[in-house]
Amino acid sequence: MPTQTVKSASSIRKRFLNKEILDSRLPLLLLSADGDIQHITPAACRLLEYPSHQPIDPCFFTYVHSRNLQQVWHDLAAMARQRKLQASWLLRLRTGRGHWRWFQVRARNLMAEHAGILLLLQPLQQA
Repeated sequence: MPTQTVKSASSIRKRFLNKEILDSRLPLLLLSADGDIQHITPAACRLLEYPSHQPIDPCFFTYVHSRNLQQVWHDLAAMARQRKLQASWLLRLRTGRGHWRWFQVRARNLMAEHAGILLLLQPLQQA
């Protein structure tokens, strides 16, 4: 599988703050304060192995492995309350094929500007 080039989270934030369309080539999700997926890019769908014609569950937490769920929930709740600006996790996400895959996920709080939390997915190499 070819390695994807991922832009820095700060360059993504600048692009998002400039109200440009989220770059569909980057694996990004935009979550609401309650954890619902407001936007998912085609690159994120491909990375998570969800075909474009397959509907996805809008609740982000349904994709997070139970052993990672508490930390993710805690950080996103802190972001929704406007206290935490960013977070980073190593976690397992459920793919469209029903497998668990490891990702590094960077979250940036954009609640004040755009009522959302931006997630950047980076897959970890499988051994």
